[in-house]
Amino acid sequence: MEGIKIQQIAQQAFDYLAQGWATGNFQPFIEMLADEVIFWLPVGQQRNTPFGYEDKQQLIARFQARAERGDRLIFSPPKNIISNDTSVIVEFETQGTIRNQPFTGNNVISFDIQDDKITGIREYFGEID
Repeated sequence: MEGIKIQQIAQQAFDYLAQGWATGNFQPFIEMLADEVIFWLPVGQQRNTPFGYEDKQQLIARFQARAERGDRLIFSPPKNIISNDTSVIVEFETQGTIRNQPFTGNNVISFDIQDDKITGIREYFGEID
């Protein structure tokens, strides 16, 4: 797959994810996910205990829980974007509320892309608990 196409898909995914965090509507992002998507979050409440979802439905449930809880973040435009033939890494900042607490962070998200779908996501979201 061409690098430019990978970057376009990743940019759309980033935009839809930002929209989801801002509004609580993650559906456009969810529609970009492959049926076999893997999600890794190497930091967070479980510090030093990475966790992942290997099931699309688990990931959808995570987004629904965030939306129902009222977690909202505003993403800055990307500060840096790095890509290869299968993955795109985006660095950006966020601010908003997580669990009714203010949050500001420097973040990185990586999208693995295959057949125009997101097959892997890795998030590095600063100090989210």
